[in-house]
Amino acid sequence: MKKIRIALMLLAVSVGYMSAQNTEKAETYDKEVNLQTVEVVAYRLKNISYTDSIIGVGPWSNLRLLDVPYSISTLTSDMMKNLQVNSLNEVSKYMPSMQIEARGGLEVGRPQTRGFQGSVVECSRLDGLNIVSTTAYPMEQFDRFEVLNGIAGSLYGPASPAGSFNYSSKRVLDKPVGDVSIAYQTQGIGTYHADLSHRYFINDDKNKSYGFRINGLYADGEGFADYSNLNRTFIGAAFDAKYNNLTIETNLSRYNYKQYGYPGGFSYGTAIQIPKDIDPNKIGYGLEWAGMDLRTVTANANVKYAINDQWKIVAGILSQTVDRGMLNPGNTFTPDDSISSALNASSGAGRFKILSNRIVVNGLIYTGKVLHNVVIGTTGFVWDIYNANASKNIPLGKAGIYTPVTYPQPQLPPVDGHYHGSQNTQQSFNLGDDVTFNNHFSTMLSLSYNQIKNESYSRIGDKTGGYDDNAFCYSASLLYKPLDNMTVYGTYSDVVQQGSLAPKGTANEDQLLDPYRCKQYELGYKVAFPGIGAGIALFDLSRPYPFVDPADNTYKLQGTQENTGVEIYGDVAYKRLHFIGGLTYLNPKLKDTGIEATSNKDVVGVPKLQGNLFVEYQLPVQGNLSINGNVHHAGAKAANDINTTEIDGYTTFDLGLRYTTSFLKTRVIWNLQTTNLTNQKYWASIFPGSINGNGNSYSAFLGSPREIKVSVRVLF
Repeated sequence: MKKIRIALMLLAVSVGYMSAQNTEKAETYDKEVNLQTVEVVAYRLKNISYTDSIIGVGPWSNLRLLDVPYSISTLTSDMMKNLQVNSLNEVSKYMPSMQIEARGGLEVGRPQTRGFQGSVVECSRLDGLNIVSTTAYPMEQFDRFEVLNGIAGSLYGPASPAGSFNYSSKRVLDKPVGDVSIAYQTQGIGTYHADLSHRYFINDDKNKSYGFRINGLYADGEGFADYSNLNRTFIGAAFDAKYNNLTIETNLSRYNYKQYGYPGGFSYGTAIQIPKDIDPNKIGYGLEWAGMDLRTVTANANVKYAINDQWKIVAGILSQTVDRGMLNPGNTFTPDDSISSALNASSGAGRFKILSNRIVVNGLIYTGKVLHNVVIGTTGFVWDIYNANASKNIPLGKAGIYTPVTYPQPQLPPVDGHYHGSQNTQQSFNLGDDVTFNNHFSTMLSLSYNQIKNESYSRIGDKTGGYDDNAFCYSASLLYKPLDNMTVYGTYSDVVQQGSLAPKGTANEDQLLDPYRCKQYELGYKVAFPGIGAGIALFDLSRPYPFVDPADNTYKLQGTQENTGVEIYGDVAYKRLHFIGGLTYLNPKLKDTGIEATSNKDVVGVPKLQGNLFVEYQLPVQGNLSINGNVHHAGAKAANDINTTEIDGYTTFDLGLRYTTSFLKTRVIWNLQTTNLTNQKYWASIFPGSINGNGNSYSAFLGSPREIKVSVRVLF
């Protein structure tokens, strides 16, 4: 057994993390060993909680991770604060199956798992309600971030097989809490953050209360690139009220993210070999007057009512408006080993509006000795896309690959507003049954009937295309528990994904393809011992792949993307030492394209091997002094559809030190983190230039260089 535990620890190299309750206080190590695939055992180290053993999955809530036949990972606010993580891109490296496809930039990229491209709305949620994924969110806003790897359509509704990503809002706490911090980041970004919560009890009755939570931050300064600037401004307010069995939770937030002077994207053709060792600090790859201005306003509410001890109902609604000002610097690699630079005033989606909804009824039913955890509900959204009325590509000049130059700001095209480009409507009606036969066998069944409607419009308001369709999604799992602390499961899922839009210049330009089906087989094993949790998941996912047929210039389904792989994860806590890690191996293939050069080739931008290992050690000294380290590895990636070139893999190292002390009845936490310690130069994201399968061009974005982050945090 000891050898098995050591082997599991060595195999572990990144996972999802940590779901935390800020109100929980633990004086020493407290190890909870219920875990879920890619979610690991709970970890508390001196008032720090990194994982939760209870989560919600789709319409279900309060399930043990060990009893869920899906691969789920989480990262909590405790972990994010301790590592000074403030963006989704920074979060993603701690999850072994997750990547960011940086279409437009890493801050507006699409999250994805298991090598499948994510969607803008269908895969991302706030408190269970659909939101826009291609905008920036401050991680200081959330209590935790959860990822369900792979297909989840029968739980949530039609979506790509890229996974499901759920942000959980910070809620009002039972005890008054103040959390104030000041941070400094290379080369000069100062961040000021305050998080205040207070609850009032009516007549000292814990079942009758109301409260608020105010959360705000301001950050500004020069980023890692010379003459760059990053400005972040966030204000959020939560109001909760509870009266016996009724709970109302509301949130309102506004986030403004401005980033200028950072390296832009790099485009290249099929015949280009991607250069190595490009320095992201150099001015010229980005322009100090070019970048993005993102504004996200979100309001949501959830009403929860406990009908009795066994039945409850949850209803929620969310409204969100995202304005994306994108003035993107673009660099193109040319055959003569140069970079041609241009400015793209984008005609893409400048504004998103979304209205999301959900209603879920959840309860227990016994049929003899068989227990049914039943869910009935509906969830959906209306998503409107507004495109810029005009766009312009402005050539700037040409320079050497390793000797970029700056350019003066040209005369920019006038801002000409937006037009309503399309409306996407999706509503799913869900039915699920988590059936427990006895202490050893159970099954989880889920079914959704889905209505999908899409309409696209021209600049003058004429309808140019669309569809109105319906389809079923379903999933079935069988779970076997030899012992209470281990689970073997098998899951089959068959779901539908919205059809995509034919790109400009094709014979069927702006026409929407019909929805198409995606399938997944998954087999997993999870086990938990005191202080140790581990598991493995094997999976096979496939979906139709649309791209432009060169024979008739028509955009259509004519291939299959099939990704097979394995995820290994582990969590080991022993005295003052803690390891959390995981490893994902993928074989991502594009098959049956009808073109010999592209058939049975690796999918562009997906590493075959990816892993992460986080280690924390509490030093045996007076006070609370901890040291942590992190190793992240991503393997080589195919750089074009015909696999004639690839980008190298990379490994980054992080190192941190944290000291906690008390002063005037407050906790003070001093924190030093260094990311990319060896200043590794690498490509963080690479992908086809078009989301529509047109493989004539590709894009790549650089990873961040070494950065040092220092903060002091006061809790009272």
